[in-house]
Formats: sequence, C-alpha cells, structure tokens
Amino acid sequence: MRIGVCTTDFEPMDCDGLFKKIKSHGFECVQFSFVSILEMLEAEFEPTGEIEIPVEIADTVIGLVKSCAAKYNIAVPAINGTFNMTHPDKSVRDEGVKRLEVLCRAASKIGAGFITLCSGTRLRENLWGYHKDTSQPDAWADFIDAARQTVKIAERYNIILAVEPEYGNIINSPENAERMMAEVGSPNLKMIMDCANLFHPSEAKRENVHKIMSRAFEVFGNDIVVAHGKDISSSDGIKFCAAGEGIVDYKLFVELLRKHNYQGDMFMHSIYDEDKMAQGIEVVAKHL
Repeated sequence: MRIGVCTTDFEPMDCDGLFKKIKSHGFECVQFSFVSILEMLEAEFEPTGEIEIPVEIADTVIGLVKSCAAKYNIAVPAINGTFNMTHPDKSVRDEGVKRLEVLCRAASKIGAGFITLCSGTRLRENLWGYHKDTSQPDAWADFIDAARQTVKIAERYNIILAVEPEYGNIINSPENAERMMAEVGSPNLKMIMDCANLFHPSEAKRENVHKIMSRAFEVFGNDIVVAHGKDISSSDGIKFCAAGEGIVDYKLFVELLRKHNYQGDMFMHSIYDEDKMAQGIEVVAKHL
C-alpha cells in the first residue's frame, strides 16, 4: 500500500511546483484535482459549490500533469470528479454528468483508473453540506438517476467511480452505500473508505470507534477501491483534523483493509498544514 495525498490539501500552484512539493514530503501517489494547478485555473476554470469539474481540459494540461508526475515519480491513480449529484436543479446535475465525460477522457489519458465522486445534497451552495430534504425519496431518485448516467460514461472509459459516505450527503451511512451499489448495479461504482466520515454528530467518541469502523467494513469492505487517511476529533460535532490527532484507529483501519483484500493506496486528506504531513505518513506507515 502506497501512501499518497489529496492534492487539495495544498494551496493551488503551478503543476511542476505541486508535484515537486508532493515528492519532498515523501508521498508516492496522489488523488489529483485539477483545482490544484494554476495552469487549469488560468484557463478560466472556476470550481463552485455545485460543480468542481472543468468544462474542458486541454491536451496541453493533460500532458503537463503526466510529465510532472513522471518527472517526480508520483503515481496518479485517482482524480477528483466531484459535483452535486443530488442538487435540486436538474440542469446542475445534467451539467455535472456532461463534464464527467470530459474528466473520464482526461483520466484515461493520464492513466488514472479511479474518479472520486460526491453523492451530493439538496443544499444548493455547498455540495458537502447538510440539508433536511436530502433524506426525501425524490432526492434519492434524482441521485440514482445521476449515478446511473455517470456509470454508463465510466464504463465506456473503463474507469471506476468511487463514492465516500459523508454526514451531509445522501450517501451518509454504510447502509445507503450498499443500497446505492445494489440499485445502480455496476462493477464500475465502488466505495472510498474515509473512516473520519463515518461519524455523525454526537458519535465521534473513542468508545464508538471500533463499532462504527467495523460496521462500515462489514457492509461494504469488499467494494473499497480508495482509502483516505483523514481523522476526526472527539467532540459532539464534526471536526476533522490531521491523521494521528483524532480518534480514528489506524491500526484497525489497516487491519480491516487487509482483511478485505484491499489493493489500493492510502491518500492523506484534510491535513492542510504541511508541517503535519510527515506525522500523517508516520501514523499509517508504522502499521504497514
């Protein structure tokens, strides 16, 4: 298992500088986001709270990502493809699906086998935010429709789409994840295991960790294709933190990944403070 990082943990910078910095921290691979490089932002790509996928991705930008990754020997197995798949406005969902094809084409050229998704919410301005209507049947129907459309595109490019449970999203539990995969019914729709995201408000307590982590693996452990090294502080709310500073049991995390024959990488996520990145690597590495 390689230890990598989500490029969104860094401030946007030029592509060469980004991969150089990632290499300097000792990471071997990335979950890459086009938001992270100035060359894409300078091409008038403006991510929003609804869609974080470019309208177009020039071959020159794709080539730049490939060459920088090769120069610093950093693998790019996964790319961010987040848009609000449960947005109440159908035109937003349709635009996200349309742009996903652009991203699948780019991912295929880069050699990335996975695109990470956001299952979304009824909250218009923030694709990760909680909204009471997200739990309604019409929201589920809209999400499943978007998921089926994205999967059809991914199948054409031999790309695996991966969703993570998130408290504010429609896929907010292991059971909803299982239901999603059953209803969509495609081997190209799988899961991200982000243990910090498994906790709902009032649940982030040390005494709940083993039960909540073990339950998630029990439900969809065999469908995990991406793992996130994120952490959450013990509190009555949702307070993410750098790996090793919260309650996620990384020894158990790695044991459960191995038990379920996980073949992928571990991407550190939500660290943001570069001074804590070595600590994040150490937290995972000592259990490999």
